[in-house]
Amino acid sequence: MTTTSNGFSRAGRLLTTPRAVIALGLVVAVIGVVVAAPHYHAMAGHTGGAMLTFLIAMIIGSVLQVRQPSGELISPVAQAIAIGLAFGSEMSGVGSLTYRVGGVIVITTVGFIVGTLLLAAWTRRSQSWSLVAARLVSVAVAAALYRAAPIFHGATALERYAEWSSSRWRMTLVMFAIGVVTAAVELVLATAAVTGGRPFRQALVEDGIAVGPVSLAVVSTGIAIALGLAPLGLLSIVLMVCPLVLLRFTILQQASVRATRRQTIAALSRLTEVAGYTPPGHSHRVAMLSVRVGRSLRLPERELVLLEDAALLHDIGQVYLSEPIPGGATVEAAPMDQNSIAGEGADIVRRTKALDDVAAVMEAQATQYRQVRELGEQVPLASRIIKVCNAYDDLTRGDASRRSEAIERLYLGLGYEYDPEVLDALVGVVEGISQPHA
Repeated sequence: MTTTSNGFSRAGRLLTTPRAVIALGLVVAVIGVVVAAPHYHAMAGHTGGAMLTFLIAMIIGSVLQVRQPSGELISPVAQAIAIGLAFGSEMSGVGSLTYRVGGVIVITTVGFIVGTLLLAAWTRRSQSWSLVAARLVSVAVAAALYRAAPIFHGATALERYAEWSSSRWRMTLVMFAIGVVTAAVELVLATAAVTGGRPFRQALVEDGIAVGPVSLAVVSTGIAIALGLAPLGLLSIVLMVCPLVLLRFTILQQASVRATRRQTIAALSRLTEVAGYTPPGHSHRVAMLSVRVGRSLRLPERELVLLEDAALLHDIGQVYLSEPIPGGATVEAAPMDQNSIAGEGADIVRRTKALDDVAAVMEAQATQYRQVRELGEQVPLASRIIKVCNAYDDLTRGDASRRSEAIERLYLGLGYEYDPEVLDALVGVVEGISQPHA
């Protein structure tokens, strides 16, 4: 029974590894080549120019990548062009785009790979190949559903395109429905490849919220390219991707704002150490431990970022003390002093005009848990986590040999000073760190 359970566990881990997603992408690419090979000459003769244009556009789009908050690179422009290719039904002056699904897969594969390699050579940064594979598979799904699946009384959506020429809204709805399925497939595969240590279901929800608006924009742009091919020809590609290019600049600006925020927090977090109020590494240790505890308690990724920021700055209020606390250990300070340090630190952070959410977590970090239990006071979970993790590091001072003594001391304040759920999570994390990995 144990062997079977372990076997299923290993199989589950295998299915959610980047290598498995890459392997799936390779399988799809090979199938595309096999399907397209018998029709190569026919496709090259009738639509060679159109295919080359889509290929070049996809390569350029792959280079125009942006970084998500998770750190992963995405190529919304290339993905939109690939979806436009999958849905393309006709183009005036350049022949018919009715070639098989294999042709779409081959062009998309070459476009994505060449674009990613050019980006790596040009900028010294490369996209995760598992994410490239996820995008390829999703485009293949779109092409298969639109061009090969007999979903309308034995006819494909492509075959219905001409018949619905007088009511093009029907085809638009069909394309959008298939596009949503395409986006869902990419989301599932991309999340499976890059969970970031989170439970898969939690990672799927968080990534869906983060990239959902961009995915809908990509699908809409792909549909606009496909529908614009008949009246505009290949010019449709250039005109329809312009909003996505502008969206890219907006995302880059947001990334710049996030980078500035991180730099501000990093500079402020070292203030107490430089001034001699806290021992070196204390804030960093508390932040890292807080994130581990928060992840154990399944906090969403956005709240984990907020938790880390607040933990890095949790002691900054000590700069207002007339005399430093011995060892910087606020756990030894009187409750009134702890509240004063938390409040002063929150005031400092609020003056940056960009970290009000961090200040709110910091301000409540000294609140005793009994006020939550007895008075119903609303204290953010992030604040309760920082309180426990800060006390633990104050007691251990980064020395693993003091772990047992520190935990015993924390349990004396269980339910009164510290949140029992958070303290149990801390113990689980600490014991996990101390266990040797098999």
